[in-house]
Amino acid sequence: MGAALEILSDMHFLLVQLLHLVALLAKASGADAARSNNGLTQAVEWDDYSFFLLGNRTFIQSGEFHMWRLPSPSLWPDIVQKVKAGGLNTISVYFHWGLSEPRPGVVDLTGINDFQPFLDAAKKEGIWVIARPGPYINSETSRGGIPGHVAWLPGNPPWNPYNGELRSNDTFYHDAWQDYWTEVIGLVARNQITNGGPIILLQIENEYYNGPGQNEYVGQLKQRAIDLGVVVPTFVNDPGEFQNLVNDTDLYAIDAYPLSASNCGNANPAIWRDIVTNWRSYFDSVVPGKPHFFPEFQGGSADNWGSTGGYENCRKLINTNFQRVFYHQMWSSGVTAENFYMVYGGTTWAQLPYSQGYTSYDYSAPIDEQRQITAKHAELKLQSLFLRSFPDFYMTDLVVVDNSTVSKVYATHLKNPAQGSSFYIFRPNNVTLNETLNFRYTIGQNNITIPQNNASLTLLGRDSFVIATDLVFGSSKLKYSTASILTSLELDGSDLLVVYGNAGLSYEISLNLAGPVRLSTAGPTKVTTLSGTSSFTINFMPAAGLTLVRLSPQHGIKPITILIADYDAATRLWQPSIQGAGTFSNYVHYGASTPLLISGPYLVRNASLQGSHLSLWGDVPESTAIQIFGPASLSTLQWNGSPLRNLKKMSDGVFAASISFVPPPVSLPNLQSATWKFRDSLPEVQPDFDGFGMIPADQTTTTSVFPPYYGQPWILYGDMYGFHAGNLVWRGTFNHNSTLAVPTAVNISSSGGINYAASVWLNTHYLGAADVRATRTNNNSFPVTPDMLRDGENNVVVLHDNMGGDLSGMIVCCTPGGRARDLQQPRGIQGYYLVGRDEQFTGWKVAGNFMGEDAPDMARKIFNEGGLFAERKGWHLPGYDDSKWETRTPSEGLAGPGVGFFRTTFVLDLPRGYDIPLSFVFDSAVGQYRAQLYVNGWQMGKRIANLGPQTAFPVHEGILDYHGVNTVGLSLWALGNSTADWRIPSFKLVANGTYAGGVSHDIATNNPGWGELRGRFGVTAL
Repeated sequence: MGAALEILSDMHFLLVQLLHLVALLAKASGADAARSNNGLTQAVEWDDYSFFLLGNRTFIQSGEFHMWRLPSPSLWPDIVQKVKAGGLNTISVYFHWGLSEPRPGVVDLTGINDFQPFLDAAKKEGIWVIARPGPYINSETSRGGIPGHVAWLPGNPPWNPYNGELRSNDTFYHDAWQDYWTEVIGLVARNQITNGGPIILLQIENEYYNGPGQNEYVGQLKQRAIDLGVVVPTFVNDPGEFQNLVNDTDLYAIDAYPLSASNCGNANPAIWRDIVTNWRSYFDSVVPGKPHFFPEFQGGSADNWGSTGGYENCRKLINTNFQRVFYHQMWSSGVTAENFYMVYGGTTWAQLPYSQGYTSYDYSAPIDEQRQITAKHAELKLQSLFLRSFPDFYMTDLVVVDNSTVSKVYATHLKNPAQGSSFYIFRPNNVTLNETLNFRYTIGQNNITIPQNNASLTLLGRDSFVIATDLVFGSSKLKYSTASILTSLELDGSDLLVVYGNAGLSYEISLNLAGPVRLSTAGPTKVTTLSGTSSFTINFMPAAGLTLVRLSPQHGIKPITILIADYDAATRLWQPSIQGAGTFSNYVHYGASTPLLISGPYLVRNASLQGSHLSLWGDVPESTAIQIFGPASLSTLQWNGSPLRNLKKMSDGVFAASISFVPPPVSLPNLQSATWKFRDSLPEVQPDFDGFGMIPADQTTTTSVFPPYYGQPWILYGDMYGFHAGNLVWRGTFNHNSTLAVPTAVNISSSGGINYAASVWLNTHYLGAADVRATRTNNNSFPVTPDMLRDGENNVVVLHDNMGGDLSGMIVCCTPGGRARDLQQPRGIQGYYLVGRDEQFTGWKVAGNFMGEDAPDMARKIFNEGGLFAERKGWHLPGYDDSKWETRTPSEGLAGPGVGFFRTTFVLDLPRGYDIPLSFVFDSAVGQYRAQLYVNGWQMGKRIANLGPQTAFPVHEGILDYHGVNTVGLSLWALGNSTADWRIPSFKLVANGTYAGGVSHDIATNNPGWGELRGRFGVTAL
């Protein structure tokens, strides 16, 4: 079969290349190809090159953001503004079915599930939205967002031996998604572009495959969306080049994670995989006539429990070089719609992570978990402003791919058939290598070999750059630039072109200018010139900072200004938009203009220009000198609403000012020396335990396709009793007296997901723990001695954590039509018996989160709590009276294996007008314990001290009250037998930065307390 497969592979390659050639020949040279739409609206159309929004050809430059991973809705506009400041024009968002429908038929789109404020913020800032409601979303969240009650629907179709009817057209599953789909699609429909809203595309399902019942299921979702009023195009995102669901929605797209999609903390950041080069031919052959679209392209990576490097390592691997090399390769492939997963990762708080993911979802994204912009945000901004500024790039044909003219260099030549402009994209032929390459290259309509001054183009190791030729900016025309182009605008009657490059390297810009040209410069970069009969060329090596080069041609030709920046200075440039008129007045190309360039601040969020008065809004972490390139009439300036009276005109259209920053006093509590209250949280092992919060675990049949291993008659799976997340506590009873044999061991097969742990007690005697990595289930026989038993009723207590549901195996399947089984993996006890005797258990009870699917906390939602006694009683909630508790600190810890709960309160009074990101930090010392962090009732962190890697847990304003009383709770579950396993050596609250301005000063908190969530249900405080 091997030879036959090789022949078939060669034939497939030739066919793909032939189809690609046919697609190129079919394009109408020099004019737009015919537009297509879905027949429901002309507001969103497409051709073979790109999308049209409201008739305008558009490059969709998007970043992924999950609102539910930032559970402080007042801060959602902060992320939107940082995306806008980064030059992107779109945000892609997952909704979360599991958060939204805690029990069948109850769809909750309130609080952190109310996405209307986010959509309003996107519209206000001029950002389009791609809606991705699932129902399955993956996203490293428990069960990929499918609710626990849905994962346990009955049914086992013969064509799906594992997952029952999930993600198919089976009647049970079809009925299950109706209520959620109706509500969330109604929200989408109301906010479509056709209704003046920001939503332009709707994804149907997520990373799915062809198969029996699956294509029909996707069709059902699409048709129901149309029935509910959706008119924007629908699309699917194939998890790879598998040709899945190609014709099941209006558009087809693929996801790509070239340097892997998870656990980059264990990867070597010095090692890269080689780059994919067949994206263009794949799209041209599979979906000719449609844009090349990546709904997910790698913006970072998730990380897993046990990582050795954490997200710091991820940032070293998926860095700014990665952004240039791999994002430019997308451009080389004709991609004109790209969404980077993630632009802001945030926090997978509470029980939202899937079994292998820890609390942080920083994702090494351009905006970090603390909401701070990073070097990757800066690089993304450089690319995005270029794309925003030069629409010629939205419509290009492939002229040639050249990997032979220059040794080790891979060059792609793209050309706009209507305007004649060209773009040459260079990268190493082998990106796994890390070497600097110097060369010259022939470009343009006149076959000019550049640089003309006999210097060299320099391609740094693992890097990429774009050379543009014959590009119009304003009324001027660029012949070519070997420096990277950032943007253009009009500056005091001249056409301004902004370029940048690496300090110390040589660059060249040639302009279509005839006759004498007068040149003046202001700045640190030295410039030399070369005049031709029809061109004027400048050579330079960027020095640190900005240099303004003014060219004044004769014979009435419009002046040209070149702003040269070294790379670092370029990253500090901002081009805010100015609101225009109409329904989409804040959208660049649709109403808003970009007449300004601002240099210096950490962040420029927004700008307003009224006559000669300019207002800017942004953030600075220190005193900052700024430069403004804009209208010559500018005379007054405000920063965050306050006048800057030091505005100075430096030259026509160039102004300077400074923003003062006085570090404010930031007083944080010392949690090591704070007064902590303590109480034992494992009364279930006591003989007189009153059974609070436990229900009978008495079901004897199950819909699970994973039957128990042994033990009868009761089936002990948490989902069967309405407990779908968090810690589970099981209490089994058996009788003993002198006439019965003493069991030699208690055998338990516990199941909690990858990286879970379990502890087992017989009466008050600790038998030990199951704490083994990389298994979902552990079988343990815990030895029993006669002194552990008592006459009468005896109790076995099993505590284990539910690490979250697994993801659909289809996401990692490489065979189209493959089936997943992981969504239904049980969490509970899959086997139990008393070793050495015939008489077995007489019954079991189970405790999970308070009231299970009927959990009353509508602010924090169903994933917030687990089944620890402390959680059921509400000890983590504000307002609980702990005055009678023992005073004891987490560093003193417990006296042995067990579970304890610690509480403290403190007052914050942080200065207003500043964004001050805070984190709670655990000691990094290794210990066999698991801790949960509760802040004002929100479970904001899970620390596994013998697994790691996370020790710092960001908590945002809105969860923390920056101007009031805060309650912190720590559950400590000690599994080991040494003192290091029984205590948290240190625990502190730290500030990660201080930024003046920017974030709204009115951050709302929604932290319902103990009286509302426990007292009114008759729960006693003690």
